Amino acid sequence: MPIEVRFATSGDKELIAEMIARLKALNEELDPLFKTVENLEEEVEKYVEKTLEENKNCFTLVAYDTEHGELAGVIRIELVDRIFYKPRVKAVITDIYVRPKYRRKRVAALLLEKAKEEAKTRGAGMMTAVYPAGNLIAELFYENMGFKTLQLEKHIQL
Repeated sequence: MPIEVRFATSGDKELIAEMIARLKALNEELDPLFKTVENLEEEVEKYVEKTLEENKNCFTLVAYDTEHGELAGVIRIELVDRIFYKPRVKAVITDIYVRPKYRRKRVAALLLEKAKEEAKTRGAGMMTAVYPAGNLIAELFYENMGFKTLQLEKHIQL
């Protein structure tokens, strides 16, 4: 399958927003503490638009199926300064989504590899991923890609 990974453009905005909204809805299914807002689509559109405008501290890559002329997946990365630690800059995967018909075809792995390359060129010395604790698919994917647990986050409802 001919998949090209490239930087997202403003022309991709609508499809990226659709994929990220699906991801957030899936998170809600996995854990009720990830209850989505009523205006999810509107908020996701603003989020994607802001990300595409911001080029210094975040970037978005898309996997494009050149044979069928459609987006297969998306990955969004934020660069964070770890003020007290080395390496100082880490790349955080905030969102990764692959459309169902492209799953189990290495699209996510390809997105991740290209994101790692870009993050490194932007000065990142490590990469982390953020996802709901109950997402076993994400857990297995990241383990298979060589990720190790870095820190745990606990919560309490207020």
